[in-house]
Amino acid sequence: MVAALAMTGLQAAAVNVGLAPSNWLLPQRVYGSSLLMPGDRSEEHVTGERSFALGQRLEWQTSTALSRTRFEQMYPVGADGISLSTGPQIRLGATELSLPLSAGRDSRSVGGGSAWSGGAPRMTVALGPNDRIRLEARLSHRNAAGHLQRRQTAVVSWRHSFSDDWSLTAGLRQIRDTGGTTDARVTDETFASIDIRLSNGWRWSLASSLSDARYADATGLQPVPRDRLASFALTTRYRLADGWWISGDLKSTQSYHSDEQRSRTSHSGGLKLQRNF
Repeated sequence: MVAALAMTGLQAAAVNVGLAPSNWLLPQRVYGSSLLMPGDRSEEHVTGERSFALGQRLEWQTSTALSRTRFEQMYPVGADGISLSTGPQIRLGATELSLPLSAGRDSRSVGGGSAWSGGAPRMTVALGPNDRIRLEARLSHRNAAGHLQRRQTAVVSWRHSFSDDWSLTAGLRQIRDTGGTTDARVTDETFASIDIRLSNGWRWSLASSLSDARYADATGLQPVPRDRLASFALTTRYRLADGWWISGDLKSTQSYHSDEQRSRTSHSGGLKLQRNF
């Protein structure tokens, strides 16, 4: 059993910028976070987002992100990354279509770095005032040390709002990873979550997922390696005075690896403090 507790200090800044020619490239919203974890590990993230209307039904959205990770135990290990996502969002009646393209690069002090690019078209259809269906397909390529890795993801989900205060989401996800001459690894996952907003300012979410990963193209007399994982997570968020928010999460995961012939259980938790400027 593995237990981990992360204390997080999170600061988020929201900046409103007009569409004047002198500043239309500046982000409208900027979020910054700092995470301290056991084992002398630290993570910092900065994300900027901007969207502007090109018409009544067309909007262009762009986000950039910077990340920095440091881990010091026997010797220092570091990683830095930068990413960009941009694309249009189109609204046609009850249908909303997003077509973002993304790219990024990361560098590591150990093992070099990698560059990646991809796209994630997404379509959301409103079936009525309380129900929405979302279809999403993602394709990304990553080049690390001369090895090209590809990931394909297909997601279908349904969201039902019982009221303005609580809703239910459920869906299916399939991930297919290929790289070089290795066999394709396919992961099938089901997920569901319940989200509740209470009148006293608390927001709660209970989420669960089941996944089964296997090598789809493996051949021979040996059994196909499989990994099964079940997870449950409870998260909460509460608005404090003067723009302060506090949030926390508890997560329990049980995994089974066929090559090891045993299961593992881990528990983790985190606490974040956030302020909007």
